[in-house]
Amino acid sequence: MRVSLFASLSLAMIGGGMLASTQSASAGLDFYDVTTVFVGEDGYGGGGNDIEYYGASGGIGAWAVGTTACNEGNIVAPWYGGTTDVPVIAQNIYRYKSGRFEQIGVSWLKHSFCAVSEPGCGSCQSTGCNTLGIGCADTYWADLNANVDAPRSEINATTGEYAYPFSIAPSGPSTIRARIQVLPADIEPSQNSGAQYWIEGQYVEPGESVWDVQNNNASCRAVRFTSSTNCTGLSPTQFRVPAVTRWAQVDPNATVVEVFTDETGQGGEGIANGLLHFGNAVSSNSDGSHHYEYLIHNQTSHRSVGSFSIPVPECVEISNVEVRMPQYHSGETIQNTPWTYERSKGLLTFSTPAHTSANNSTGPAIRWGTLVNFRFDSDAAPGEAGGVLGLWRSGPGDSFYYVSLGAPSCEDDPCPSDLNDDGVVNVDDLLLVVGGYGTPDGDVNGDGVGDVNDILLVIEDYGNNC
Repeated sequence: MRVSLFASLSLAMIGGGMLASTQSASAGLDFYDVTTVFVGEDGYGGGGNDIEYYGASGGIGAWAVGTTACNEGNIVAPWYGGTTDVPVIAQNIYRYKSGRFEQIGVSWLKHSFCAVSEPGCGSCQSTGCNTLGIGCADTYWADLNANVDAPRSEINATTGEYAYPFSIAPSGPSTIRARIQVLPADIEPSQNSGAQYWIEGQYVEPGESVWDVQNNNASCRAVRFTSSTNCTGLSPTQFRVPAVTRWAQVDPNATVVEVFTDETGQGGEGIANGLLHFGNAVSSNSDGSHHYEYLIHNQTSHRSVGSFSIPVPECVEISNVEVRMPQYHSGETIQNTPWTYERSKGLLTFSTPAHTSANNSTGPAIRWGTLVNFRFDSDAAPGEAGGVLGLWRSGPGDSFYYVSLGAPSCEDDPCPSDLNDDGVVNVDDLLLVVGGYGTPDGDVNGDGVGDVNDILLVIEDYGNNC
């Protein structure tokens, strides 16, 4: 089984679905639906740049981006400043580099305070400051979103519920406090040749889960860092498209799918949907080994993710095992303690300590609005397998969700000459083996490099069905 299989592998799952879903309320119901329509653009009309750099402290740079929300429902959305009935706004930055899609910047949250009800996203029925009118937009400029005060740890992103006032306030140097914090080395162009970047805005509006419209609230925009202190937009905001889905767009080896989780509903009643994303890519290393790259993104699951298991047979060797997590800061209670991993009984399992009342606000689970990477190298080629995502908090329904992924396999390839895995050895495979001469891409006989012996094997099997 070759890497090319996973370029088109559809990762079936329990609770999964198509990407970029656009939830809608049940027919005939009155509902409000606050979504992120622009990120880092100038106002509700879009375009331009509203991406601000605020300086550095201790080797860390601080950023903020403007966000514009739109009420796509048919009733006004509550926006009562200084209460629990107003949305919070998250900002994130992501990078794709050398096959790896990573979250490199995380902010605290803006606890919003007033909706202006501007025109620009429909036939706006303007209202006062305490609500966002039907079909109306509202912009929080970067300078407003830079003054963030709400901790992610105190927000239930599935239902939008939280207690106010918050129990903690941000701390640290005023220049970078609570803003999107980024290491200059992660964005400096001279150190990131070929890298691509996205900014993301996500509104969490209380009460939307009643109508099942809480999972369409993240949008992203492609940007370019021209220096470690300047950023400019490359394209319009991709509406209702979370940044994690861009991995599959820019990397032919990558696949990203949705996983919907069962969550406790509004006010502790019923069941609501949380949303995770799972991503997978397998690539060949220059020495004939393979690199296995996975990610888990939590968009709205309050239950969060506490473990991830991958089948790794005892017959294979693995190395360079790594977990990469975004760094919380500014006094946020969520700890940055690395996850541990254990290899036992044919499974490689990554995990953090189980949820308890004591670590409810501190445990480093994969919380909402964050993305975590898992990776390793192996001497074995990939086969199709099933992985398991374990939820951290208890709740209704399943505690484990199954995903298909590429994992090291001990099985021999029954048809090694079929390089493109289309079921027949033909001219396409001959072109691939010739094009891969001298590299692992042209390897048929398993010696790690394509040469004349591999070409002869393809010619010998020419016309065979696999």
